[in-house]
Amino acid sequence: MKTLKALIDYRKLSDTNLNQKAIDVKNGLTNNPNFTPALPSLANFIALQEAFEAALAMVASRDRIKIAEKNQARLALVDGMYQLALEVNAAANGDQAKLLSSGFDISQTGESNTSITSPAEFKIAEGINSGELKFSCKKVLYAICYIFEYTDELPTEDTKWIAIPCSTRELTIKGLRSGTRIYGRIKAIGTKGQEASSEILSKIVQ
Repeated sequence: MKTLKALIDYRKLSDTNLNQKAIDVKNGLTNNPNFTPALPSLANFIALQEAFEAALAMVASRDRIKIAEKNQARLALVDGMYQLALEVNAAANGDQAKLLSSGFDISQTGESNTSITSPAEFKIAEGINSGELKFSCKKVLYAICYIFEYTDELPTEDTKWIAIPCSTRELTIKGLRSGTRIYGRIKAIGTKGQEASSEILSKIVQ
């Protein structure tokens, strides 16, 4: 079975094409009834797109400082795009009309894609401070980012996980209530949006 996904990796686009794709996404998701309330990272993404567009306009002079600023803005925008695409995929749940309305490119990915494997050696450990838990796993080959998910309820098919996208395989979750049992898992995300989840573990917050 094939699942429709918004593409999340736009690193290979030229500066001009990246900016245009970001504009398409901004226009697609602004006041989009398919994604209400607005996705959590949309406002930040719009700011990143506008910052990149402004920096792009300043490199015509070939000033090295302006070029460096443009490159930094590009990295931030690419990172913002994959985080926003993850949220689009979660909200659209494979709905083609919703995905197309987002402005992102979409593709079909097989559920059993062998290029991404489930995160191995998943661990939940106590953080340095009270109210913290550290999630970690072994690096997944071909994964471009990870989604750390947790809940304080016994997981079921209807569980609404709190999801935090991250570019690294470790994340410390802060602000948890001491004495609460937290259930967690990690998803590895491939270049075409394919996903693979770890097992679910739990730990009591200290």
